[in-house]
Amino acid sequence: MKLATETQPNKEVWIKPMEFELPAGLIGFPDVVKYELLVNNEELPFMWIRSVEHHELGFVVIEPSEILSDYEVELPNDDVEKLGINSHEDALIFNIVTIKDGESIEEATVNLIGPLVLNRNTLIGKQIIVQNYMSLSARHPILSGSVKG
Repeated sequence: MKLATETQPNKEVWIKPMEFELPAGLIGFPDVVKYELLVNNEELPFMWIRSVEHHELGFVVIEPSEILSDYEVELPNDDVEKLGINSHEDALIFNIVTIKDGESIEEATVNLIGPLVLNRNTLIGKQIIVQNYMSLSARHPILSGSVKG
């Protein structure tokens, strides 16, 4: 299934932490399955996902539509089926942001190859390696020529 992303309206809905589950965990953290999405209006479009059980484990994430106008992900059919995604409206997509020690936000990158895909109705998700990974980067500069603006 191909999903085109678009900015989600009413972001204020997510100000309270939203708990979700990643039954297979994240790549590198397979046993950590319960997370919460943390949103601070002053940090938008950046958000945090944090382990419910291990608060020290957290990641900065961003919705791809905030930085790319043409990001499309091709998801494996079995993942789409397992997550119960019937249309793009069912999916929330987040990409993990990397900011290395000593670097500024201007040097941050985003992983476009392994997005988190959540079913917005069930709040069950998975980190998926997209089928069109060859045309994407795991270290896409956030401030690049394809940034929305």
